[in-house]
Amino acid sequence: MRAPQASIDVGEAGRATWAPTGPLTLKTVADHWKTLQDLWTHAALRHMVVDVSGVEAVDSAGLVLLKSVRERCARASIAFELKGVPERLHAFFTFGGLDRGHAQKVSAPKPSPGLVTRLGEAALKTWQDLRNMVYFVGNVTVAFFPCCLQPKRFRIKEVLYYVQRSGSEAMPIVFLVSFLMGLIMAFQAAVQLRQFGANIFVADLVSLALTRELGPLMTAIILAGRSAAAFAAEIGTMKVNEEVDALTVMGFNVTEYLIMPKVNALAVSGPLLTVFANASGIFGGLVVGALGLDLTPASFLVEVGQILTLTDVLSGLAKSFVFAVLVALVGCLRGLQTEKSADSVGRMTTSAVVTSIFMIILADAVFTVLYHEFDI
Repeated sequence: MRAPQASIDVGEAGRATWAPTGPLTLKTVADHWKTLQDLWTHAALRHMVVDVSGVEAVDSAGLVLLKSVRERCARASIAFELKGVPERLHAFFTFGGLDRGHAQKVSAPKPSPGLVTRLGEAALKTWQDLRNMVYFVGNVTVAFFPCCLQPKRFRIKEVLYYVQRSGSEAMPIVFLVSFLMGLIMAFQAAVQLRQFGANIFVADLVSLALTRELGPLMTAIILAGRSAAAFAAEIGTMKVNEEVDALTVMGFNVTEYLIMPKVNALAVSGPLLTVFANASGIFGGLVVGALGLDLTPASFLVEVGQILTLTDVLSGLAKSFVFAVLVALVGCLRGLQTEKSADSVGRMTTSAVVTSIFMIILADAVFTVLYHEFDI
């Protein structure tokens, strides 16, 4: 077998031609690669032409050498052109992924989409997400009635399990946040009311703000951070492990088996936690009134009882019920939308929290308008 030979010419315009001759096989590729090392040192190199018309034989090692040269050119933004491929080697080169005499130009960087394009893509994504949400809510609604009509399908043990996880285990953080919120509001209100000798009205402000607005809202945001993320991560991990697919193959209704216990649990936990949050916030206001505003605990509680009505309490509980159901639905939906990768579980968990908070604020705005229109 003839010794490997090659000629390399580098023109002034940065065009280099490498023309190996003889065999291009496992025994010769090392020598050819050493020959090419000096070529990469030319700073003016912009176009690489490989002429294989003088090659007698090529094996898989030679094919790898040619592909390595092409990849090296691609990384350095150098145009690559392969020419002179003998007819007898066409099939082998095509099988190996090398074009026949086709110049591979360096692809230009893809231009970034404009503002209109980005807005259109965002609108389409939002519309698709809304469609998925409506379809998912429809499935949950259809699955709700069989559970009510047939108590055996209600899965009371699973509901109680999620009530404990999302309800009783959330009580410490709900108490702390609500207590501090009542404390803060009482201090802020006292700054102005003290000037008029109206310290007692701190009880009115704290109790009304908590029962009608802040109690349900803060509780729902806490549920979004705890329960929506937990539901999305739990169902998303099941998707990655193909457990959801296994349940479907075995004939289980995934919505009834996985989703309904979580939705029912949060529908129960949300209003109960809201009542607890209201009491905690009022207790925070009472502490400020007793220690800093010369109010007795009895007078503070009497004022709270006089200002609050059943409508105030029930309007807040109605909000909390809707907020809790929204949190459960969004968390479960994001879990079912998880792709089969660990990265997707993290992204969908984050999306569950963000989407839940957005839906809570949107629903709160709708409630505010409705309560205003109906004078509630």
